[in-house]
Amino acid sequence: MKVGNVADKRCENGHFIDESWDICPYCPQDASEPEIPIVRPSRFVTNDGSQAAPASAPAAAAAVKEAPPAAPAAPAPVAPPAPPAARPASEDASASLRRAAGGEGSPMERTVAVGRGEGAPVQARRYVVGWLVGLNSAIRGESYPVRMGRNVIGRDRRSDIVINDDQASSHHADLVFRPEERRFILMDHNSTNGTYVNEAEIEPRRDLAAKDMIRIGSHKFIFFPLCGEGFHWDDEGPLK
Repeated sequence: MKVGNVADKRCENGHFIDESWDICPYCPQDASEPEIPIVRPSRFVTNDGSQAAPASAPAAAAAVKEAPPAAPAAPAPVAPPAPPAARPASEDASASLRRAAGGEGSPMERTVAVGRGEGAPVQARRYVVGWLVGLNSAIRGESYPVRMGRNVIGRDRRSDIVINDDQASSHHADLVFRPEERRFILMDHNSTNGTYVNEAEIEPRRDLAAKDMIRIGSHKFIFFPLCGEGFHWDDEGPLK
């Protein structure tokens, strides 16, 4: 008789054991006896009060002996490198241009000649058509080229002909050559102190002839034309 799950079978030494056990696992083992595996009870009471039979002791021992060794832990997966960020279209175009030029350097490392497309406007060259030659002060003997089209005269450093004179305006006058008319025209640009040709103030323009004397501020020039009735520059550039 047993109460609950308390065994009523005793071994020779008085230990309570399960009825299915033939050998008491609590008694000390003699040195002469072979090692005896631990055997679980044949039945036990579950949480809901029912009895269940576990696996037999020999089967459990065999399962332990025959169980393969645990496989080593698999290494953590290595995430593949992130794909490179997409390049902007402008960068791809620059790379294509570098490859076409024969190298992979940056655009600043190579010079690529780009031909003009058909029909592209070509700016006319400003050939020299005359000169102004200084007659006094620091400009004496200095020559200043007069080019085709408009020539700005003044104190501003961006002028075609710069006059370093406090009496000259920043944009004092314009000297224009009209090739279709073979004319040199000097025009005052609303200057403060006026523009003079042969000591006569122009109002506001005057055609120039060879060796005319021009005064702007305190600076005096003499004019020498290159182009005129005898020769001129044509569209191709040669002198006729």
